[in-house]
Amino acid sequence: MPRCARLSGRPGRWRRAEQLIRNLARRLDQEWPGIAATILEGLDEILCVVRLPRELRRSLACTNIIENMNGTIRQVTRNVKRWRDASMALRWTAAGMMEAKKGFRRLMAYKQLPTLKAALLAHQAARLAPVTGDGGLACTGEAA
Repeated sequence: MPRCARLSGRPGRWRRAEQLIRNLARRLDQEWPGIAATILEGLDEILCVVRLPRELRRSLACTNIIENMNGTIRQVTRNVKRWRDASMALRWTAAGMMEAKKGFRRLMAYKQLPTLKAALLAHQAARLAPVTGDGGLACTGEAA
């Protein structure tokens, strides 16, 4: 059993999620093999979300904040007629993000953000660590 599942305290839930994702990849493999390969490649990272607190999982599962920011970026950049180079596009995108930041409200699960930070740092440390006996799986740190 992967270390992420052992740390989550919910190995059955982790296995069920893994089974569902693998089934999805298998169904997609015939028509979109690239997408199926990408899903399987990121399987450990996808499943690491399972061990986050429920409120934080719900907040992060919603894409509204991303869609809101993308809409604001479109609005800010709509009058640009000629994109001279990539750095210009990055500057305008950053300006749009700064404008979108003004409209962000507090994340409903803001009290769990330290847990998320710890999980991300542990994930990063696991990715940078040499391959271990468990195959070098991600999500080896304690988050809760």
